[in-house]
Amino acid sequence: MAVEQKLRLGLWLRYWAGLRLAPHVGTPAHVAHRMLKLAQVGPADRVVDLGCGDARLLIAAAKDYGAQGYGVELDPALFAEAERAVAKERLNHLITLERKDAFTVDLTKATVVTLYLSTNGNARLLPMMRQQLPSGARVVSFCWPFEALEPSTVAKVDGISLYLYRFNGLKNV
Repeated sequence: MAVEQKLRLGLWLRYWAGLRLAPHVGTPAHVAHRMLKLAQVGPADRVVDLGCGDARLLIAAAKDYGAQGYGVELDPALFAEAERAVAKERLNHLITLERKDAFTVDLTKATVVTLYLSTNGNARLLPMMRQQLPSGARVVSFCWPFEALEPSTVAKVDGISLYLYRFNGLKNV
């Protein structure tokens, strides 16, 4: 079995065992672009990707929209992939990566948060997001909704939902 296949299988097993907030599924490029477009990302934005995987969404935000990016990834192999990808694209001046837990991130400077976490993972992060996200921040979740919130917009890509939420201080609007 190829190394990449073993990595992916191990990540899924850790998700099923309750050790990850979501399974690892790389966001297809066209979905990443649709997420960024839905959030109306621009050069003034700071896009935070919680569980950034190989950083493909952050790379798209920097290259195509001129946004700054900040990504966290706990898995060491995926984090190494993200570092290589950002360096290869020469985007270290726009993208910062840290190998850390999503629950330890400071979201107070985020204008856009992108997620592919399970419904349970989203629910666990929601109190932190409500507390930290500045007024006007947008959150785009690929596939998994926040069950406690009403999305501002729901879009479909390949039959899969993208959920946009707008935050206004402690209240979601």
